[in-house]
Amino acid sequence: MRWVSLTVLVSTLSACLSPIALDRAGMAYNESIADLASRQLLLNIARARYNQPIHFSGISNIAATFNFQANAGATPPLTGNNGTTLMPIFGGAASENPTISIVPMEGEEFTRRLLTPLEENKMTLLLRQNIDVDLLLRLVALEFRVNEKGVERIYHNRPRNQEDYAMFRRVMLHLSTIQDRERLYAEPLVFEQRWSLPAKAMTAEAFQALEKEYSISFDRKNDSYQLSRQVTGGAS
Repeated sequence: MRWVSLTVLVSTLSACLSPIALDRAGMAYNESIADLASRQLLLNIARARYNQPIHFSGISNIAATFNFQANAGATPPLTGNNGTTLMPIFGGAASENPTISIVPMEGEEFTRRLLTPLEENKMTLLLRQNIDVDLLLRLVALEFRVNEKGVERIYHNRPRNQEDYAMFRRVMLHLSTIQDRERLYAEPLVFEQRWSLPAKAMTAEAFQALEKEYSISFDRKNDSYQLSRQVTGGAS
């Protein structure tokens, strides 16, 4: 019965330690990846400040093998022949063998992702999740435009331009205070684009292809088709 109890105890101990170790390892990997991305971003900001090439790399895959071992045994008492009770011996071991794949981000697709402006609907989604508007706009906005008595003024988000940057920061902080009072409401602008096509140039095949993306109406006066569609964000 004692050996059975020891075996059950060792098996239970191994089963309890495995989830705990896996949970801690998973959280440690997540924290390390987030910390690596933050340090890489800060380093690239410093590189860009001094006109040096920036470099991005990402962890594409983590495969870790965990091995948990537990053993139990018994040995004669240290008192020699004066005792008859066996002394239990417990032991355990844990090993981890991670394989981490680090892939540099490069090529045309990465360049396009890096240089493409952030879409308005994505920025709106971030604001709806209560992301600090001051932090968000300082990261993604290049400038702030205002119309003063018919004259458009542009304030750039560039620290080296002290006058413009001071005004830009003042506007961002003002928006932040509005957000803190839960009075900030942001939605992307919706524009309507219109085209006019001569009726003679419209074929049945072209009409079927265009009506999937555009609203089409016929203008009898000009003998033409009027195409329109709504576009979210900047109109092109």
